[in-house]
Amino acid sequence: MTSASLNILIIEDADIIVHQLRILLSDKNSSYNIRSANSAELGLELVDKSFPDVFILDIKLPGISGIDLLNKIKQDYPLASPLIIILTNMPHAIYKHACLSKGANFFLDKSRDFLVLPEILDSYFFKFNPPNSSLCNSPL
Repeated sequence: MTSASLNILIIEDADIIVHQLRILLSDKNSSYNIRSANSAELGLELVDKSFPDVFILDIKLPGISGIDLLNKIKQDYPLASPLIIILTNMPHAIYKHACLSKGANFFLDKSRDFLVLPEILDSYFFKFNPPNSSLCNSPL
């Protein structure tokens, strides 16, 4: 991650969801560089070009599933520690357990948790880019 931006890769096959995520995240923070792919295979091509700080993955994708993609990310990049968010319409406990046990940081329901994404990303971004503390401590 550069000190000025957060590189986000959305891997989602529903164009409307990608569009809504771009609007939601672009409005919230201009420090986000957002790329997207509509399949795991295309997402992996983007990963090879530039490894993202954050993955937002759907479970049900054409070809390789989001869960298989999560496994592949963890297996192929064992030293990387990206933030991995599963955003799905399949919020069943079995999927949640599988994703979290395989290394996802968050498991979110598209219909219920969509609007918490900016808060999660802001927390992650500010963890690595704290506000300039010298400005806060300067005497007036």
